[in-house]
Amino acid sequence: MKKIKGYAGKPIHLDLIGKKELEGVLIDYGSDVLVLYKQDDYLYIPLFHIREVRLLTKEEASQFSQPEMENEPISEKLSLPDILRAAAKGSFVELNVTALQSVPGYITQVKDNYIVFFSPVYQTILVPFQHIKWLIPYPDSARPYGFKNPMNSLSSSTAKTFAQTFENQIENLNDTFITCNIGEKESISGKLLHKESHFINLLTEKEQQIHVNIHHVKTVAYT
Repeated sequence: MKKIKGYAGKPIHLDLIGKKELEGVLIDYGSDVLVLYKQDDYLYIPLFHIREVRLLTKEEASQFSQPEMENEPISEKLSLPDILRAAAKGSFVELNVTALQSVPGYITQVKDNYIVFFSPVYQTILVPFQHIKWLIPYPDSARPYGFKNPMNSLSSSTAKTFAQTFENQIENLNDTFITCNIGEKESISGKLLHKESHFINLLTEKEQQIHVNIHHVKTVAYT
């Protein structure tokens, strides 16, 4: 981690899994996450998805403004679960789980290995920790879609009871219509029949049964 600490306050280039690249100023990192400042946004990026890190050249870095950094910016105590729990207190966030699309909304609950996410578009979304590519918190004054009191929309999602693990919560959704991997080419919808071992069994609109490997399910959306 000493080498990563040497990048603090400097413009860097990140090569992420899934052929995605990001550039910005490294302002913080922890045991499993780093914080990148880019165009007034703070991106919280799990280290799991980062393949390579390098400094930008002077020419490449000329487009990036330096954020105001107070005292020592690096804190190795920072962790993804801590960030998620902090965001679950009503902050509007942008969540990226694919290289193609980000989903705006609210984290309503943080469980052992997944989060419960409320999206005004998709309603309830379950997202395993390992599939969170990055998280961007919005200012407290942000009002998505013009909602004056967004917490009213969250009340039902916050009050629901969810299992502690993603796998157990999937088992609780038997006979529920769900969509797996929203916003991706491999997105698939159907009625969840049951979970068996490493697969979930869906019944499609043509009443065809399909088994989907749960380890490759990045999101599960339902109403």
